[in-house]
Amino acid sequence: MTNIRTAAGRRRAVLLGIGAALPLAGAGAVYDALYVRSLDFGERCERGLVSGGGQLLETGASWLPPDAWCRFEDGSVSTTPFWALLLFYSLLTVTVWAVTALLRARDPRPRPGLDWQSEHGPSW
Repeated sequence: MTNIRTAAGRRRAVLLGIGAALPLAGAGAVYDALYVRSLDFGERCERGLVSGGGQLLETGASWLPPDAWCRFEDGSVSTTPFWALLLFYSLLTVTVWAVTALLRARDPRPRPGLDWQSEHGPSW
């Protein structure tokens, strides 16, 4: 019986490890694609190669997620579409969930928490 449990625990750990590695690799690929896309965006805005409404006011960039933007009089233009942000952060969320589940599977001891019953609670 213990061999079956040990094998099942190993299988679960391998699956959770793969479940953590694949989304992390996917998030890295999305990050790289967004980074490459935003490399010279500020220069293109300053040269007038990016269409925006009116005069260019300022350019900027952020590193998480990699994004470059240009602010014009009538609005702003960004290199990062919403679907890419959603994909990037959901992959990171899945990675954190899988790593947490993997750590809990590696150490399955019960942890006492705040699950005491109200009649046995503190007397203050």
